[in-house]
Amino acid sequence: MMSRLRYMALSCLLLITGGLYAQQSEITNIKHALPAITDSIKYVDALNRLSACYIPCQLDSSGGYATAANTIASSIGYEKGRRDALRGLGRYYSLRPHRYLSFLFYGKALEASRAAGDSAGVVAALMNIGNYYQYQGNHPAAQYYVSKALKIAWDQHLDSLRAWVLINYYMINAADTSMLPVAQKALQQAVALTSQYNDHLGSLYVKLFLAHETLRAGNAPAAEAQLKGVIATADHQGLNYIAMYACTQLAGYLIWQKRTDSLQYQQQSLNYAVAGGYTGLMLPVITTLFNWYLQQRDSLRAASYSQLALQVMQQQQDDIQEGEADYLSYVFGDELMDSLRTQYQLQHAKLQQSKSNNYFWYYQVIIITAIAMLLAVLLLYFVRAYRLSRMNAASMAVLREEIGKGNKALQESDDFKNKLISMIAHDFRTPLHNIVNITGFIEEEALTVTDAADMILQVEASAAATLTVFEEILAWIRTQLSGFVYRPGIFLLSDMIDTTVNNLHHLLAEKDIQVLKEIPDAITVNADYEMLQFIHRNFLHNAIKFSPKHSTITVTAIREKEWLQVAFKDAGTGIDTTVLSRLFSWDSQAEQQERPGKGAGVALIICKDFIEKMGGTISANNNQDRGSTFYYRLPEAKKMVLRK
Repeated sequence: MMSRLRYMALSCLLLITGGLYAQQSEITNIKHALPAITDSIKYVDALNRLSACYIPCQLDSSGGYATAANTIASSIGYEKGRRDALRGLGRYYSLRPHRYLSFLFYGKALEASRAAGDSAGVVAALMNIGNYYQYQGNHPAAQYYVSKALKIAWDQHLDSLRAWVLINYYMINAADTSMLPVAQKALQQAVALTSQYNDHLGSLYVKLFLAHETLRAGNAPAAEAQLKGVIATADHQGLNYIAMYACTQLAGYLIWQKRTDSLQYQQQSLNYAVAGGYTGLMLPVITTLFNWYLQQRDSLRAASYSQLALQVMQQQQDDIQEGEADYLSYVFGDELMDSLRTQYQLQHAKLQQSKSNNYFWYYQVIIITAIAMLLAVLLLYFVRAYRLSRMNAASMAVLREEIGKGNKALQESDDFKNKLISMIAHDFRTPLHNIVNITGFIEEEALTVTDAADMILQVEASAAATLTVFEEILAWIRTQLSGFVYRPGIFLLSDMIDTTVNNLHHLLAEKDIQVLKEIPDAITVNADYEMLQFIHRNFLHNAIKFSPKHSTITVTAIREKEWLQVAFKDAGTGIDTTVLSRLFSWDSQAEQQERPGKGAGVALIICKDFIEKMGGTISANNNQDRGSTFYYRLPEAKKMVLRK
């Protein structure tokens, strides 16, 4: 895992070629001068320079400046500024990471640089595209692009940029034993070039790779010392990305040596990533730290890393949507300019034709022939234009329908993934909260030894139940990652209710609540197991939450023609009538409910969505005496083929 993370960070590291001489003082000077710049071109250049300088320091700032530069450069038609902004956006999305979107921006930058004859821009784009192919596992394509970049840099005498291409060449070929001598020679040439041009930031990058070669030579202590020196320098200069990568590389060396202090540098690398906005690259490290603290039974720290992982995944989802919107806006902006340019050319051509036609009035002999020919041409033009408009209208209608279907599919997929996240949060918030509360009592030494032992047993039981539910939901979510897929099966309803009761046994025992099950043993249900179990857990959890102590919750199942109705009846305070009619809609979340505790919120909305996907209905009502009843209806299973 660490080697994979190290390679991923290395791939991103080589994309930071625009900030070769970035210094904190330069950032301060440019930001101080920015409000006084009145020339639009100079303003765009300043924004692009800030984006490049911020890449190894603070990722979000870099992306913001690149986006602003792209917008202004496109509006004023400043092509060089737009090429630099496209490369800045490519760097930004490569570190979020959204690699395919960065590949698209680099491709546009390459196309624009070639059209403008910008050799440096062509070299940078080719190098970054080669690095993308290396990350994708396409080694031949990676070698092709980086070799092409190296040749152009050599032919055009772009020595300062050639140093970075040589580093990239080393990275792509270092793992190939047949190419290792050539790769090592390229690294030495990069060392000489960065020293020749006083490229302090480039020299700092090169030291990371020299440490790798030191370790390859068998001198692990020297390699460790080199990396610690890089960490100290990067930390002092505020270069969060370099410090993060050096800590990750050092942690990998220590893991290889089976040393226990590797965890310290993994945590330190994560701290630098959070400070610089590079957490999207650190999901493997977050997972490692979560699993380690979970094994150590440190639930507080494990929960914090679990929350951070969820934030990273949500960030990646938001980046995909915002990044694709930026790219589509850029592409459609080009298409609009092309359309306006074409319209201008057509209008200009018509104007010239009109001027030419005026000369025919001077030739009275052929005036009638000229009018007839002009009428014929116009008639042909309008007939053809009418046919083309009909064809274009039909094509646009088909295209709009396809776009609508695609947008609907994307919306459904996005809604479903959001519901998966809400489903996980709902099922694990309460158990984890109980565990944290119990461990808090123990840490404060507010309990006797006997009470503490009992609570520890409760923690173990709660954690075991939560882990069981987690493994079941995780197995189901893996089948749903590409979008919602309904996989029904036939199951014994009584067994499913027993499993739900066992998972929430600690909550039932806490309030001394009994569950009365009135379900015939032979009743089966045809449904998706995890979707239906989520509904069972939600119904039973709500019933426990709002039921008084020493009460009874009744679960019943009855057949009505070809339908099966399952109900959960509690003895609580009931549901406010103003909320009851909208309990399963988004409006219900904004209502202030009068029942003790919090309402089901988005969980009940997910329950309704799940039951409708399975072809059923869901509802709730207040009992005549007290309490409320939640129930759902599903088509009764016909086939007696049971699945566990």
